[in-house]
Amino acid sequence: MGKPQYIQISIRLLLLIANVIVIFYSFQNAYILNTIGFLLLLIFQIYLFIDYINSLLADVEKSMDCLLYEDYSNTISAKKRKNPLHNKTALLLEKHRKLSLQNTSEQLIFTNIIESLAIGILILRRDKSETIEVFQINNAFIDFLKIPKYYKWNLLKEKIGTLSSLILKWEKLRHVISLNVNNQSESFFLKTSITQTNDYEYFIVSLETIQQLIDKKEKESWYKLMNVMSHEIINTITPISSLAENLDSLLQDEPDKDTLNELSKGLKIIKKRSYHLTSFVDTYRKLAELPLPKKAEIGLTEIVNNTLTLFEQEFSSKNIIVNFESSKNCAINADKQQVEQVIINLLSNCLYALEQTKNPTIHLEITQENNRTLLAISDNGIGISDDIKDNIFVPYFTTRKNGSGIGLALTKSIMESHGGTVFFQLENHLTTFILNFIT
Repeated sequence: MGKPQYIQISIRLLLLIANVIVIFYSFQNAYILNTIGFLLLLIFQIYLFIDYINSLLADVEKSMDCLLYEDYSNTISAKKRKNPLHNKTALLLEKHRKLSLQNTSEQLIFTNIIESLAIGILILRRDKSETIEVFQINNAFIDFLKIPKYYKWNLLKEKIGTLSSLILKWEKLRHVISLNVNNQSESFFLKTSITQTNDYEYFIVSLETIQQLIDKKEKESWYKLMNVMSHEIINTITPISSLAENLDSLLQDEPDKDTLNELSKGLKIIKKRSYHLTSFVDTYRKLAELPLPKKAEIGLTEIVNNTLTLFEQEFSSKNIIVNFESSKNCAINADKQQVEQVIINLLSNCLYALEQTKNPTIHLEITQENNRTLLAISDNGIGISDDIKDNIFVPYFTTRKNGSGIGLALTKSIMESHGGTVFFQLENHLTTFILNFIT
């Protein structure tokens, strides 16, 4: 409060005290009428004092109510703000008004970001009484499931079907699910996470179509491929360009024996680098111009046995133990030469992985599951580190000193052209590549 308010309060208190003294004096001297009169005056003074205090605090109380209910429409006049208490109250109100506007703006930005995503997002929050409410839901989510945009959880959970049972588990998930959309089964990649605050627990659900995942992986693969290709081409062309400039400067003068030697050495380097670039382009052509498979019914067991025979001498010289398990002669509909190339590529990788391994072992196994035939090729070699496992199928990516980097990329292309897949597993110190043929 300001100085004028302190003076007024002090005067009113002094008048009250003086009135009490007069009443006491009148009562002691039996001045009944005076006592009653001053008593009434005291009551009136108390009323005026309380009213004055209320008038001082009315704007403060109103501002506190505004802060409590997040209503920032109240303003305090410039005249009243001369009172320090009113001024501080006005500053507090203004501060919270700005914070509210900032939170609203950030919430709008957050909503716009979520709406701009191509993946479906649903964010639920749960309070300490286990009551669940919808915090955010974007258009992609409702478009995927073909449902209305409900913000009431009781209404929404009736529309999302079997997904609601997964959500009610309220735990981290990461897998492919099938949902019924317009009486048709569609596959989605589901990922969930949980975030805790003081008052709420947030459950974040993201939903992607399988096609979105495929497109994302393809873009990543192309990006990695372009990086490798540009790196390879620049590394080849840059020294050739620099060397050509040096040779041109040598030719400006009358060539002598030393100059001719320099020219000869430079031309050999250019030839070598040009050959390297030509070889690089040839391997790219082999990968890009992979012919369509000429499918026929072939015995996979026989092909594996024949391919192992090609490596027999190398296995023996390196003391590699080879085990091949197949319950019967499994037949598949495939291109014989291309399947042989795939097995050769994987066995070559096994040989490289086993170079520094004690008791090297290669294990091959053919199994059949429903309409699929699986060929698993395992080795106990150096394995695949976490740093490179996302890149091993990228064309031209290699860890070998003299490797071309197209073996596994070519293997993947061949399997995909057959409608199959190739993938790898790392467990129990074994690296296993699995060829999945649809029969």
